[in-house]
Order: sequence, then C-alpha cells, then structure tokens
Amino acid sequence: MDENSISVSQALNHIQSWLNAGEFEKVVQGCAEILELEPGNQRALALMKVAEERRHSAQTPAAPQPEPRKIVPTPDPLADLQVENRPSRFDHGTERRETVPGEKRQFFLAMLIPAVLVVLIGGSMIWYFADQKRGDLLANNGQTDVIKTPDSDTSYLADNDDRMDDMTKIKQVIEIYKAQHGSYPAVSQIEAALVESDAFTKVPVDARQGEVDKAGKKFGYVYAVYDSFGKANQAYVLSALFEDSKGFGYAWTSGAPSKNYPDYRTVDETHATFLGDSTK
Repeated sequence: MDENSISVSQALNHIQSWLNAGEFEKVVQGCAEILELEPGNQRALALMKVAEERRHSAQTPAAPQPEPRKIVPTPDPLADLQVENRPSRFDHGTERRETVPGEKRQFFLAMLIPAVLVVLIGGSMIWYFADQKRGDLLANNGQTDVIKTPDSDTSYLADNDDRMDDMTKIKQVIEIYKAQHGSYPAVSQIEAALVESDAFTKVPVDARQGEVDKAGKKFGYVYAVYDSFGKANQAYVLSALFEDSKGFGYAWTSGAPSKNYPDYRTVDETHATFLGDSTK
C-alpha cells in the first residue's frame, strides 16, 4: 500500500469519528475532498450518504412526547370502616387484636411502588439501547429510512442510488463486450452495445441529463475509451456526477484509473461521449 493510500485511509478514519460525533458538515466536506483524490471511493460515498441523511433527520422536528401517566391511588372503600374488637370465649378476658384495612393498604402500596419504578426504569433502558443500536447501524452500514418533510428535499439521494445501479450495469455490459470482441466498444459502438444487451432496452441517461451543478459541471453518464500498446480501445473510463444536498456534483468513476486519463470527461474530443447525447 503506497503513502497516498495510507493517508486516505487515515483521513477516512478521522471522518468516521466526525460522523460518530455528529459533525455532519465536516463529514460531507471531508468526503468530497477524498473523492477528488480517489473518485468512486466506496467508503467515502457511504460516509457522505449517512451524513447527509442523518443531517436531514436531525433537522426534522421531533414528535411531541406524551406526558407521563400519573398514578392516582384508588380510594379504599374500607379505609374508614371501623372494626369492632370482640373478646373470644377462648381469650379469657384478654383483648384480641384484628388487622385493620388501613394497614393492608400501606403494605400493598409498599409493594406496588418499587414494582412501578422497576417497570419505568427498565422501559427507559430498553428504549435507550434500542436507539443506540440504530445509531450504530447507521454508522456502520450507511443505511437508514429518511424521514421526508415538506421542508427537506432528499430526492437527490434516490437519484444517486439510480446512478449507482445504472453505472454498475453499464460496466458489466462493457466488460462482457471486451470478453467477446477483444476490445472495449468504440464511442460510436457503446450505445448499440448497451441496447442490444440484456441489461437495457434503451440507452440509460442521468436523471439530470444536460443540467449543471453549482460549480458548472454537467450531469450525465460519460464513456471514454483509449488505445493502449498500439491496440485500439484497450482501456476505458466510465463516469457520472453524484449529488450532495448543496447542489454540487462529485465524480464517480469505474474502469481504468481516472488519474491516468484526466481528460475522461472532455466530451468535445472523439474519445469520449455523453450517453444518450444525440448530437455526438
């Protein structure tokens, strides 16, 4: 493992600690910087997604908690009952003591109050540990159910999931094509290869095809193919822009290392194209 990989791994560990501490803004910024260095880093993508979702959840007003139920003692109909002590014929004049209802009630309350406290404390502990477990699952797996309110737009998360699904299928088609033909599809062949495969019935396009993010980067699936060692179409870079909550896009790539082909999104050249772009 080279020095750059070690530093990225250490940075991701710091970002994980920010996530556990609830510093979601720092997590998103840190992941964006990692993705600039290593587009498509799966751990950075997962951490960013968790931070975005938990930030939206934190901004959602908490549901009002019900007031604690007050325990009102039931009036004891026997509390005021007078018990007459009558000497028994076996007492020989000695007074016999009866247990009065008031003493029974005190004994009953002495047993009831500890039982109620046990139930309340036990229920609180169960709720606390269940909430902690849910937080751990979010940090480790990057999965959660997003609570959507009229003031929180999380549609970009679903678009990112669709992008990941499309890019995975496109990569599979490209690799199968290479195995069958000995080279990757040319720019002029890629769309036909996708439509003729079992994965797609039409050319897949980005949900925001043709739009630009706040930095001026254009959304869309880009396929770039390169010659290598004198042979045509021996390397490719497949890329897309994933969104964050602030309207910026960050690159995800697959195929050859993008650092070896920095012009992989330069669609003005003959080696690259936007999928579904009728003008190319």
